[in-house]
Amino acid sequence: MIHSRPGFAPRHSDRVPAKLNDDMIPAINRKPLTPDSNLKGGGPEAAQHQLDARTEAAMAKLAREHPPTELLVNPTPSDPPKILTPGK
Repeated sequence: MIHSRPGFAPRHSDRVPAKLNDDMIPAINRKPLTPDSNLKGGGPEAAQHQLDARTEAAMAKLAREHPPTELLVNPTPSDPPKILTPGK
């Protein structure tokens, strides 16, 4: 019996896993990775360091674009109004 699913090559038995068609392979896996890629090589420490550097740069840019707002504090707060009607 031929098993067929969209995006997968047809298979003739249950023992062999189905292979993806060439057009269904994710774009990141279609071409070989470069040696300086953070996905391969350099170890997880190098990739984490690059991620931390990007995060710090993004946070600094965000702080420049959106400065903190000033909080207005009432120096003499009043008591909340008394509600004498039940259910309100």
